[in-house]
Amino acid sequence: MDARRLTFLFSVIILLSGMCPNLLCWAEGIIVYAYRGTTYTIHPNDTVPTPTRITEEGISTPSPDGRFLAAVDGDPDRRNVLHIRDLRTGKKIRSIILQVHSYVDISWSPDGRWIVYAGSPQRIRGGRDIDTEIFLISPDGRQKRKLPHPIGEKPTGFVWAPDAQSVFYNLTSTDRHQEIWESNVNGQEKAKKHLPFHERAGFLSRYPFYSFSRDGKKIAYTPLHEGVFVADIDGRNHEKVVDQIQEGIFIVNANGINLLEKANRDLRQFFQVDWSPNGRYLVFSVDTGFGNFGLYIYSFASQKVRRLVLLPDSLPILPRWVGDSLPVEPLDKMAVTWGAIKISN
Repeated sequence: MDARRLTFLFSVIILLSGMCPNLLCWAEGIIVYAYRGTTYTIHPNDTVPTPTRITEEGISTPSPDGRFLAAVDGDPDRRNVLHIRDLRTGKKIRSIILQVHSYVDISWSPDGRWIVYAGSPQRIRGGRDIDTEIFLISPDGRQKRKLPHPIGEKPTGFVWAPDAQSVFYNLTSTDRHQEIWESNVNGQEKAKKHLPFHERAGFLSRYPFYSFSRDGKKIAYTPLHEGVFVADIDGRNHEKVVDQIQEGIFIVNANGINLLEKANRDLRQFFQVDWSPNGRYLVFSVDTGFGNFGLYIYSFASQKVRRLVLLPDSLPILPRWVGDSLPVEPLDKMAVTWGAIKISN
């Protein structure tokens, strides 16, 4: 029996038994995140995940097919510039002047057609944003439009609906960010307010602390001190899936020898979360305590957590999980189920 046939049979056995070697146990694709003003990529399937630096522009968003990166030069004293880069190499493909002076956040739509961002056409006065608005711009810069949102409030933390027909965000004046707002991309409806989180949930992050599953049926979110939760899209059936991890910790014994022990360890604070393209995993950023911060993956199948990277002194922000250079399905052929979110009056 030749090696190719043996490999095939081994793969079939793995699929039938529900088991897999370490390399195949975690999801495909690429995770993009920022750390200390620099954007990195990391492959969750690597045995030892190693970050790759892409660009010094730390606030960025990857295209859904994992091919490109949109990043903003965020100097608030001049017009902001949107750079489209190759995600693999960081090479600049084009630059687009956004005609705004203040800058909040950007996010690429699931169908690849739009990049959403916020800013003010006026310069900042006295260190405060004035008349911040939400904009959509096509990746080639040829199309641009405004989205309606509550006037006089600063929108931040953009999350797209999986069907790419609406954008969700926070308002910075909202106490503890317990509510989120939705604006339709067609601009024909008023912004809607939602409360999909459990009643006691409290958040402390200007960046997205929630993410929708790709089928639009579930929401994952991270209350600051509680863990990682998953609920139905209408805000029912809240389930805590992560509140601690099991990982190796070095303990010094009486002889002064470092011993590696497996221990359950409570995580200190939870920040941002994103869903994997296949819907089977979550990536989230946390404060692990003792001046360390990390990115972790949760598997729904195994109900286990795996650490991707541990970093000192600063939080890895904006984790975005995208495909591995797969083609984007055209908008008119997308078959996405998007449930209705319960509206809070």
